[in-house]
Amino acid sequence: MKLYHSSKMKSGIFYLSFISYCLGIAGYSYAEDYFDPKLLSLQSGMDPNSIDLSQFEKANTVPEGKYNITVFINKKDMGSMDVTFVKGHDGDVSAEFTKSMLGEFGVNVASTPTLQKLSDDEAITALGDYIPDAFVKTNLSKLSMEISIPQIYMDNRANGYVPEGLLENGIPAILLSYQLNGSHSRNKSQRETQNNDNAFLSLRGGVNLGAWRLRSNYRYYYSNSEGRRNYTNRTSTFSNTYVMRAINALRGEVLVGESSTGSNVFDSIPFKGIKLFSNEKMLPSSMRGFAPEINGIAQSNARITVSQNGNVVYQTYVAPGPFSIKDLYPTGSSGNLQVNISEEDGSERTFVYPYSSLPVMLRPGGMKYEVTAGEYNGNLTRSSKRAKFLLGSLVYGLPYDVTLYGGSLFSKDYFSGVMGTGISLGNFGALSVDITHAAASFVSGDRKEGQSFRIKYSKSLTSTGTNVDLTALRYSTRHFFSFSDFNTHNYQLNDGVAPWLGLRQHSSFRTALSQSLGKYGSIYLSGSRTDYWDSNTETTQLSTGYNGNFKGVNYNVSYAIDYRKSDSRNDWPKNHQISFNVNVPFSLFTNEEHLRNMSSNYYISKNNRGNYSQQVGLHGSLLDRDLSYSVSQSMGNNNQESNSAISLNYNTSKGSFSGGYNYSSSSSSVNAGVNGGMVIHSGGLTLARTLGNSVVLVEAPDADGTSLNQGNAKIDMFGYAVAPNVNEYAKNTIGLNVNTLPDDVTLPKTSQNVYPTKGAVVKAKFPTRVGMQALISLTYRDGVIPFGAIAKLVDDETNEENTSIVGDNGQLYMSGLPDSGTLLIQWGNSHSASCGAHYSHLKDIAVTEDNPIRKINLTCQ
Repeated sequence: MKLYHSSKMKSGIFYLSFISYCLGIAGYSYAEDYFDPKLLSLQSGMDPNSIDLSQFEKANTVPEGKYNITVFINKKDMGSMDVTFVKGHDGDVSAEFTKSMLGEFGVNVASTPTLQKLSDDEAITALGDYIPDAFVKTNLSKLSMEISIPQIYMDNRANGYVPEGLLENGIPAILLSYQLNGSHSRNKSQRETQNNDNAFLSLRGGVNLGAWRLRSNYRYYYSNSEGRRNYTNRTSTFSNTYVMRAINALRGEVLVGESSTGSNVFDSIPFKGIKLFSNEKMLPSSMRGFAPEINGIAQSNARITVSQNGNVVYQTYVAPGPFSIKDLYPTGSSGNLQVNISEEDGSERTFVYPYSSLPVMLRPGGMKYEVTAGEYNGNLTRSSKRAKFLLGSLVYGLPYDVTLYGGSLFSKDYFSGVMGTGISLGNFGALSVDITHAAASFVSGDRKEGQSFRIKYSKSLTSTGTNVDLTALRYSTRHFFSFSDFNTHNYQLNDGVAPWLGLRQHSSFRTALSQSLGKYGSIYLSGSRTDYWDSNTETTQLSTGYNGNFKGVNYNVSYAIDYRKSDSRNDWPKNHQISFNVNVPFSLFTNEEHLRNMSSNYYISKNNRGNYSQQVGLHGSLLDRDLSYSVSQSMGNNNQESNSAISLNYNTSKGSFSGGYNYSSSSSSVNAGVNGGMVIHSGGLTLARTLGNSVVLVEAPDADGTSLNQGNAKIDMFGYAVAPNVNEYAKNTIGLNVNTLPDDVTLPKTSQNVYPTKGAVVKAKFPTRVGMQALISLTYRDGVIPFGAIAKLVDDETNEENTSIVGDNGQLYMSGLPDSGTLLIQWGNSHSASCGAHYSHLKDIAVTEDNPIRKINLTCQ
């Protein structure tokens, strides 16, 4: 049922009436604008001196009160917030600010003398009295406020900067994400039947208290088989249990417990201990990752525009002289940047800045650090040395697109050190090179020293559509032991671990390439090869293919190689496979709603042993794509059985459910699963989809069933919903869809901004106004209520004042009305400039889905 937002309705009626009336009486004048109340008395029959229109006499003024409006600082959107408007000593109504609020806006309060002497919460109204040449312009019809402040009084902040005062650690809460699935299968042969059951449960839980976060993983696996072979297996493990918190002064975090070290410098190491490390997401979004520093010279006041692949990615204005752009947002791993300088006289200059990057690279002055102390906690082997260690690493960005990185790891019988550099080579891509030296001493008295060399390369040619995602080559000498090698040397691997993971790498190579062919599709190639010391084992994987689209029909041809060879008898057979896949959407043939979301699929593959298989399937979705389904039939040669399969997946705002059934002549299986999340808080337990790092708990009392504008979450019967995945250390706009509100529920504000820290549960509270909506025609004596009069529900039992403004011809819109009540109408300061109107039996007035607003006529007395 479509309802209307109350504040928008009120402001719309008021301003449309006001503008229409003013246009009708406007004339040419060079004096200050003035609206004569006598004109209103023509239709109301009232004494014009009793009508108070002082709050509407000047442009851009608003009635006193609190409004949720969008604030723009020097045309930059600061988001929606509550702003209070009060009447000053001069009688003008102005927005009220505090020193802390101005600091969050980006004002340099520390270097502005008139603001230094104020306390953080001291209210000021006349902004221009404290900041010279600053002014405020409010547009109530658009619920927006534009604040102009000279740049000299603003902090020089990078794009995407979030003031620390806006960051929220959130509320105390317990979080839980879960995944549960299981299956039952039956395999028949001529002699016997084998029944198999298995179940898997994964829990990711945590507790939030202030800035502290407790997190832990739990996994349970059950397997049972009955028949010729009978066995039961159960495993239950906790892992990655830790507590952590952010340290804003260091732009980093401290973690105590089980985790892994970073992988930018050293290979990642699982450990138990303590880690202090930087978090790049605590930087302004435009200062994260790597982007080149662009320098140039402007001959006048100029506009600088930076484009990539035809899209504008940055624009700013500079004064005459040298300029430097340091806050360019990361724009991918590579691609030339086009820089356009538009001078004041209309002349333009353009130059191209070649740009390539690698994950390790940082912009000039950027830094990543890590200090970890603990013990090795890997689980590749049944036991290990569990050596204690101290690790430190640093990555630092230098000018000229150069990044240096290095680190050291110390243990009782082990040491390793890394030194490397990454550099952008412009048109030739980006390259990083590093060397690791390691020395290890073993119980036998042997001492091994060696080196490992690593090269990474990335390049994108946007003009040709060629992209080298990442090519990496690594070579290690015979006596090089990584810290993981040192801890697991001569220990037996755990069951189920691939045997080559316990070997020491000799060399490895991997690459990923792609080439766009425009309207003819694209081709790709990816592969890896690894060999090992003291073994003839080699693992090789290669995949190449072509993707295309012909008049809406998608198709793919691919070829893959996968094999392992060694000097043992446990070689994997060499597997070469070629396949073809085509998908035909039904929307190409019909606009029928239930058919447009369906497609058919055909797949065929053949391997080097002469086996081929093919599958035909039908896929689709229903219920606004919340329910998806698939039906398929497969067959093959060489005694491969035909197989029939059906699967369903249903997504709700509280989680996802899945199920499937497979059948062949000798086997059958059924499976089911559920996954989702929950947040336990002071208001109870709220179900959600699987939770991300940071979440928002939305509270909207009496708004059961209302949808959030993010994902498909809905307010539950207790007035809560969860936005399960929001960006940390960044602005997130949380909104409610007013078209899904219950009958006779309205929202004073429909969106708000939140700025969560990592792992936070931030509460976003939306006050609701419960009651009926009405369009009221007011009369007073022999006329109508004057335009601009203030109406108030005097017997409102809620804490929030319910007011509105009378429009033209005595028309008044109000929401949140009880079945009966009294309205106080006031258009002046004297007692005679007011009246009261009582109404009753509002519920008895019929409404429709298309028109939920009741219409009544009242006489004000």
